Amino acid sequence: MRLPRNIADPVRLALHAGTLLVALVGALCLGDARRSMSGTFDEANHLATGLEWWQFGTYTQWTENPPLARVMVAALPYFHGMRLPEPSAWDPKTHEWNRTWEIGTDLLYEGDGFESNLGRARFGTLPFFLLALFAVWGLADGRERPGAGLIAVTLTATFPALVAHGALATTDVAFVGTFLCATLALKRWFERPTPGRVAALAACFGLALLTKFSTLVFFPIAIAAFVLARLIARRRSQVAVRPQRDGVPLAWLSLVRQLGVMIVLAFVVTWAGYRFSFGAIGNLAPVVKGWLQLLPPPEARGFLFHVPLPMPEFFHGLRFLAAHDAVGHDAYLLGKVSEHGFVFFYPLALLVKTPLPFLLLLVLWVAWLVRERGVAGSVPSLLGPVFAALGILVVASGSHVNLGIRHVFVVVPLLGVGIAGVCAQALDRSIARSSAAIRQRVIVMLGTCLLAQVGIVVASRGHTLAYFNALAGSDPARILLDSDLDWGQDLYALRKEVRARGIERLTIGYFGMLRLCRHQLPPLTGLVPGKPTTGWIAISENYFRHRSTFMLLKYPCDPKSTYKDGEVQPLPFAWLANQTPVAMAGVSIRLYFIPEPPIHAGGPAAPSTAPDQPDGLASQEVLGRIRGD
Repeated sequence: MRLPRNIADPVRLALHAGTLLVALVGALCLGDARRSMSGTFDEANHLATGLEWWQFGTYTQWTENPPLARVMVAALPYFHGMRLPEPSAWDPKTHEWNRTWEIGTDLLYEGDGFESNLGRARFGTLPFFLLALFAVWGLADGRERPGAGLIAVTLTATFPALVAHGALATTDVAFVGTFLCATLALKRWFERPTPGRVAALAACFGLALLTKFSTLVFFPIAIAAFVLARLIARRRSQVAVRPQRDGVPLAWLSLVRQLGVMIVLAFVVTWAGYRFSFGAIGNLAPVVKGWLQLLPPPEARGFLFHVPLPMPEFFHGLRFLAAHDAVGHDAYLLGKVSEHGFVFFYPLALLVKTPLPFLLLLVLWVAWLVRERGVAGSVPSLLGPVFAALGILVVASGSHVNLGIRHVFVVVPLLGVGIAGVCAQALDRSIARSSAAIRQRVIVMLGTCLLAQVGIVVASRGHTLAYFNALAGSDPARILLDSDLDWGQDLYALRKEVRARGIERLTIGYFGMLRLCRHQLPPLTGLVPGKPTTGWIAISENYFRHRSTFMLLKYPCDPKSTYKDGEVQPLPFAWLANQTPVAMAGVSIRLYFIPEPPIHAGGPAAPSTAPDQPDGLASQEVLGRIRGD
């Protein structure tokens, strides 16, 4: 945003200060989310795999995710003394099921206790959240155009779901930070391809690849998006499609040489993330037993499975990811479950999870571009990030693993950069051409949208992970579940609700990996599929909506007592459909009270249909056995 010289400096300072203030608001909301959410489903897995990297110098468990984010998650717990047991207890080649979830969860209850350990692990994601804000500010040219920087940072730092996942010990926001950093390095390299920028681009790409394998698909889309934006700009002004050095397009030979240097440097950075490991892919886990075939049987393995390679865990992880996508994963959308996902999952999920001020500015962005028919000279900076976001969204829609918008979080800040650029252009034009009244209207409209967005993230404290806009209606669980609404994050809220109501006994079906009998809940009984019961009942939305019965426990104090395939009939909790919950614990756990049936003449009250099982007091023996007491 360009201003008359006599007022430029004070306004620029105010805009930079506003950017820092908004970033602080986002960080504070993130801190609140970190404290208010109980452990979510995947955090134990990331903690355990990161600890292996620190403790043993290897990376063999659940290689589907690269190590960088997990290493950061495990750093503080490791330096506070947290340690994995010996490899014989978790070697993925010798156990029926990968044990990272089980062992990671057990470790969270050791030493200083669950909440302290979990809090330390979650601090590992904060640097990536701040990195994402810095990269967005850079992509919006925040130094030269502080108004655009303020808008882009506001739309990113106050996006509720992004803030919530930035508070978790997971990999998704880490990928946002590193991928945006790589995109910023790409933009700067296009502008001036110096050796320093070549090295920066290679390093940032390597870091993004060390965070998620999605980089291999998403980053070429970003490159194509910036080239396409330059092609459009070339038709309106003298903007070169190729990178320029001193105003002259880079020669093809120099371009190829720089690309070669980038590949070599990016490989070295990635290999360093795997601690310069060297070995054969065939020495790693061949299967996730009962679920995924990661490597072919020994007799069918070719030469490449036996020859030593740099970072074999990287290539094993790629096979893991491909196998997972081929098999699919149970996804939920609009009340339906599919093992192979939904084509419109991500567009629809973003539509209902994005704050309305953001959507309004996006609509105005499209309308302004149509009206102006593009912006000469600045099209690459305006359209490049947006083309990248749209391309990523289209490609991701073909995925068979739809577990939440966290997998396409990078779309949000990239769209925010495009919106910020157009808003800054609109303000420039209103200052240069319009009357003071029109100028004030533009500023008021834009300021209202941004303040509303800030107000939304502040108001959603305590349930930022499960935030939905008004388009989702009063029952968003009809639309989305899993990490968008029910990821096990509301156990603290359930504990608070139970204490407030003085509940002395609870029948529970909780979707998560936590050790329920170690969270100061009353005596617990497992919710039995297909068998109505009475009294106080708590059930997670994933089970209530029949998305799955994965990890549903027969005995709440025994984490190994899960129901197996074939033990649960379809629609096992349909009997609760006609009951009205007394309250919601957080957003994802329903709390019911169903009274005992009246006593009929000639006989006692009908007995409860719950089977015999250890209650919350008797099951302390079970809990002691698990803990080794």
